[in-house]
Amino acid sequence: MAEDDGELPWDSQTDAFVNDIDTDTTKNYNVSLRKLLLHPEEFENVENMADTIDKIKADVTSYFEDTLAGLKDEEVELTKQLESVDSLYSQINQTVSSRAGIARVPFLKPVDMDLGNSNPETIYIDKYDGQADMLITKLVNESNYVCDLSDSYRKYRIGNWVFSGSKTHVISVQPPESIIVQVENSRDTITSMLDDISGRFFGA
Repeated sequence: MAEDDGELPWDSQTDAFVNDIDTDTTKNYNVSLRKLLLHPEEFENVENMADTIDKIKADVTSYFEDTLAGLKDEEVELTKQLESVDSLYSQINQTVSSRAGIARVPFLKPVDMDLGNSNPETIYIDKYDGQADMLITKLVNESNYVCDLSDSYRKYRIGNWVFSGSKTHVISVQPPESIIVQVENSRDTITSMLDDISGRFFGA
């Protein structure tokens, strides 16, 4: 019986992919992908298991390549959205950098940042206009420092800035919503888990 969703280390969409792939791995290798991901220790003494995992990883790659190949229209739309998001990142980042320089507020790009218990207020924006400009200016002027914590997706930047002051604020660019993003996230989750299992239990 499958574990309850609340106990799984992945989301419901990834779980649907795991179920789908599980059918083939069970048929082809007599190995349940679900069981392998959740309880890899149970396969430590299975003969040639390292080779089997390599084959399963290749099947996972092929499965997601086929899935993504059927989403050509969605790919075109996602690219347009990402180009818009990247352009918005450039506009906002330039403004933040400029305003911080004028106000002599440190503007950092750290590797990571622990917000602790600051409970920041996050503002999501999807366009740059006069109101956004005024908001950035106000937040910079009230900050002790500003951090650029923007993420990258493919070659595009998705903006995320932290303004640390008496109250911590975050401005985030609304990321694109696409089934492709979910598919790729699920692919990366499953592949990463298989890689980790190979290294920890089978010395690959």
